[in-house]
Amino acid sequence: MPIERMLFRTEALAIVLASAVAFPTGVKIGLHLAARRVEGVNEDTWWDRHDLMFGHRQHRFRAEDSLPDEVVRFGVRFPDGSKATTVDGRTDSGEWPPPRPEGPILRRSSGSGGSGDDRSVSSNWSLWLWPLPPPEPFEFAVEWPLYDVPLTFTEVDGAAIVAAADRAQPYWGQTK
Repeated sequence: MPIERMLFRTEALAIVLASAVAFPTGVKIGLHLAARRVEGVNEDTWWDRHDLMFGHRQHRFRAEDSLPDEVVRFGVRFPDGSKATTVDGRTDSGEWPPPRPEGPILRRSSGSGGSGDDRSVSSNWSLWLWPLPPPEPFEFAVEWPLYDVPLTFTEVDGAAIVAAADRAQPYWGQTK
């Protein structure tokens, strides 16, 4: 389902909450990031930012470490006060099957196609949110110090996502 909400925009960067693909157990959130080289940004800085947009530079950090400015942070906050971020610091237990986690959980699941050159770059990212949000408005957050993105909240319609999950059909097996 389309969401099409501008999360943040400056002369150099735009971050859009583009879509949601709802499943009975959670939701895949689609983001579109676009950046352009502006006056005053040197070539080395531009190419470092270019690589970050495509997710080519992954940062490993421990929960107790301070986050580098290069790390983009996404998060959700539900009306009951529960929240999750992409930088919560949770690690895989190594157990199989894994233990059922305490929710909610928000994880970056992928970065995909895009385009880029010496003046601009765009990229599509996906996040996985578990479980489904409640059927009421909730907040989606972004922060990215490297691009001077302050902690910014945008309201999202949880009821529309839950309704989309209710319409979800399995690929195989029984259908509704």
